[in-house]
Amino acid sequence: MNTPPLLLGVDLAEVGRIEEMIRAHEARFLERCFTDRERAYCDANPKRRAEHYAARFAAKEAALKALGTGWSGGIAWTEVEVIRPPDGAPSIEMTGKAQELAESLGVSGWRLSLTHGAGFAIASAVAWLGCPDGAGRGESQT
Repeated sequence: MNTPPLLLGVDLAEVGRIEEMIRAHEARFLERCFTDRERAYCDANPKRRAEHYAARFAAKEAALKALGTGWSGGIAWTEVEVIRPPDGAPSIEMTGKAQELAESLGVSGWRLSLTHGAGFAIASAVAWLGCPDGAGRGESQT
């Protein structure tokens, strides 16, 4: 069986559930699940803070669904980061065990789509396998 050139993951997160987690476990939840750059981005807009966190939560889930593993194998939430490269399009950056897994599958780039409204956040993550010249690879922050 041939491996497809693209891997896809999609996830839906309830904004209210993320708000509850923040309210109940503020620092513990945020530090466990989000990187410093992600927290800085989300906290910069207090009115949409929970929506931004929910979108990033969904993106992390979607990325690991694309890899076919979920959170198995000791992958930490902060090893999957939503970033915003200079072109402004959100992407995924992986470190640690998540990066090792992605590399073992031949992932060479990511595209990420995020949206939120009506109490939900949705993320769609697409991983390229063998993408020429690293096209689709994210480099900065969202």
